[in-house]
Amino acid sequence: MSSIRERLGRDLSVRTTNERKNVGHEQQIQAVSEAEVARRYKLGSMVMESTNKGMEVVWATRLADKLQCVIKVRKKSESFKSSSDERSWRSTTEVQLSMPPTESMCEFMEVLETPEKYLVVMEKVDGKDLYEQMEDKNISHVDAREIVRQTLVALSVMHSTGRIHKDLKAENVMVDIPAAGTAKAKEIARQKSMKGGDCASPATVKLIDFDTVEDWEPSSPKAKDVLGTDGYIAPEAYLGNYSPASDIYSIGVVMYKLLTGEFPSNEDLFDDQPGENWVGSPAMQRIHDRLKTEKIDFTKPPLDGCTPAAELCAKMLSFNWQDRPSADDALKHGWFLLDSAKLSNKR
Repeated sequence: MSSIRERLGRDLSVRTTNERKNVGHEQQIQAVSEAEVARRYKLGSMVMESTNKGMEVVWATRLADKLQCVIKVRKKSESFKSSSDERSWRSTTEVQLSMPPTESMCEFMEVLETPEKYLVVMEKVDGKDLYEQMEDKNISHVDAREIVRQTLVALSVMHSTGRIHKDLKAENVMVDIPAAGTAKAKEIARQKSMKGGDCASPATVKLIDFDTVEDWEPSSPKAKDVLGTDGYIAPEAYLGNYSPASDIYSIGVVMYKLLTGEFPSNEDLFDDQPGENWVGSPAMQRIHDRLKTEKIDFTKPPLDGCTPAAELCAKMLSFNWQDRPSADDALKHGWFLLDSAKLSNKR
């Protein structure tokens, strides 16, 4: 449950029971030689140093057409805890590879396997991760709403295929906000006028980092370990209970942070130490119990002046998972129907 940020870069931009639902043509990890990798791709410099052992993310060029892309390299001997961990990763990666193209989700182009490592080839996405965007500037209410909307669209697709993310956070949401009036902003507005979205916001979103994604169904067993990042983890997840509602809680945290500039819960609640993130540990139970009594302030600006925004955020951050909306229901909320000109940026 490390809070250390691993991003895919500054300029980067399914299955339930025994069958997969609504996924595209099933693709598989390709076994290739190192020589074949060199024939297909030219690997470049590191995008950013990874804090995960045995992993690195690098810029790359696909030699067949000079397409710029990003490759996550995983060394087999170092990046997996066990053979079962590797098998699980292979399974979920192949499902992600077969997902239908979704504009608000980073695309896996192909996954290669050599005797020593895996190479996950991904599209290059414009912009910065949302954490960096919020560090650089205050994001307007209009742009915040559009970022939440597009992230919910990605979750809707994921959840409809029986998948949950389990580590949704600002660092795993890539956002591009071109300057108003630029050719890029105008083209984004034109595309949104045809495909849907708020033309008043030039923001575009890509959900990234699918290493924690898992298949899910109502009968799925409890998790053995608590995965995710403190501050974003849903209360029930500290007891091993993950579901689509857990992802909704996380996007509620993102929404609250986008609008108010603060996290909804006091950081002092999260005092667990490395190695204590196993389900049933006193630390996990303690954090769960603290969240149960934690009072979130929904009167902070601009929530105090926008009842629909406060209402949706409160629903998504409900302590009881049953009280949270689905991604589809959240997208139908009145907040998304408000006139952009009437959204306050006051903090």
